[in-house]
Amino acid sequence: MKTLKLSIEELIFCFYSEGLFEQGMSLKQAYFPEMTEKQLESVFEISCRSLLAKDVLEYKNHQYQLKETFRPFIQVMNHADYTVKAAKFTDKGEESISYHMAASGVFAHSLCYDQQVHQISYLSSREEVIDLIVQFLTIKERSEKITFTLQHDQFEQLLKEASEEQVTVDEGLVKWGNKNPHAASLFQDLVSRQGKMDSIMLIEYDRDNTPDVKNILFVIPGFDHTWLAMGSARNEFSIMSAEKENLRHIIDRKSHFSR
Repeated sequence: MKTLKLSIEELIFCFYSEGLFEQGMSLKQAYFPEMTEKQLESVFEISCRSLLAKDVLEYKNHQYQLKETFRPFIQVMNHADYTVKAAKFTDKGEESISYHMAASGVFAHSLCYDQQVHQISYLSSREEVIDLIVQFLTIKERSEKITFTLQHDQFEQLLKEASEEQVTVDEGLVKWGNKNPHAASLFQDLVSRQGKMDSIMLIEYDRDNTPDVKNILFVIPGFDHTWLAMGSARNEFSIMSAEKENLRHIIDRKSHFSR
């Protein structure tokens, strides 16, 4: 796995170097809205030196440019065929990592050090994406497969009761156990997380490169195993114990679980 770590200033430089001026300007406005053109020139000079020290740039056609091997790392930040984004709740807040699928390869992108550093890694295959998501979300599989469904309004009510403590845990276990014993187990696991769910999103892009969330797989870490939940066009949620095959479905842009 080849990894490129860039500060915000270095990433802005790389965008400009690749002719992605809109992306570079957008990043500048987000982090340094008061920066003048003269200050930006100084930032470029400092970033150029630091990137040279990282052996990321080369002098070509009378200017410093990204080495050919690193260009796809920046280009994929501007355009990918589609993206799979995994997000989780931690004691420090929400963390996420995006996996960009492009003609040039598969890249993982995350932020670290209080979102001051972008980490972009080239991955060997989509199979590696599955393994990394399992590790990132701490997904635990179960030897015996569990599958059941809840109507959309039932699932919303279960989440509401688990997060807002509208009922006691014992009352909730009895209520949802009467509907389905597995629903009671899901309720108990959601109560321990105050109703918070991790997620895996499938994001596609239109002709204008505008992101569009096509599918969401909710991930609920449980005491015994991890739960997966996905909505359907039938106004219901399919819920099951986690299996790597189900992750492969969303990574391969399929719209349903394997059963």
